Amino acid sequence: MAAANMTNYSIDIADQSLAFAKMKTIEKKSNSKKERRNMSAQILMIQESERQRIAKDLHDGLGQSLTLIRLGLEECASLLDGNASSFARESLERQRQKVQAAFSELRQIAMDLRPSMIDDLGIIATMSWFFRDFGNTCKQIEIDKNISVIESRIPANIKITIYRILQESFSNIVKHAGANLIKVNLTEENNILSLTITDNGNGFKTAGNAKSNLLSSGFGLISMNERAKMSGGSCVIDSEIGKGTKVNVSWPSNLL
Repeated sequence: MAAANMTNYSIDIADQSLAFAKMKTIEKKSNSKKERRNMSAQILMIQESERQRIAKDLHDGLGQSLTLIRLGLEECASLLDGNASSFARESLERQRQKVQAAFSELRQIAMDLRPSMIDDLGIIATMSWFFRDFGNTCKQIEIDKNISVIESRIPANIKITIYRILQESFSNIVKHAGANLIKVNLTEENNILSLTITDNGNGFKTAGNAKSNLLSSGFGLISMNERAKMSGGSCVIDSEIGKGTKVNVSWPSNLL
């Protein structure tokens, strides 16, 4: 009888252990689903935020420029009706300059959406242009760059990913880091293509759950992480308060 009770007791313990294991599995799946839902929601918010930014750029920049040109052309028509041809010519010259400025705005928006330079000249030339353009705008930030890769080794989808992560990372640094030095390395070693972007700015806390940190640290980090994954790579972000931030994105050789 005692043996039977011990057997039943052992079975109860085994059942309980199995039940606890199942509960943990269910809990992990639940947490994983919740994280995926949170990540999906964040991605949708990123996309919507990007659409809003583009709409604002078009309305505030190009839209206003075209409005001014329209008003200027109406002024020209009025001057011509009044036989004031010399004044009309002066007005037309002003409109020509405004049209040139509008084209510049349009080119900038197009570059932000999809830089044709990547297709025409490659990612290395595009990065050089990006650094020059950034340096002209943010003169207080020094850029230390090391690009030692062969252009033909980088697939097209990874080229655009590199550019987008570069854009996002530099934008985050300007907005949040307060850095005066950015180091960029694009290298291929041991059949691994690596993009590393390091700044000497404020940094932030990254201890604990990596996904939670991405969710709490803003859309930019999530965007970089997702872009890296979608292109077949991985993204690791290390940061410490007061010691800056390091973004490392890598792609294995089978993708090159």
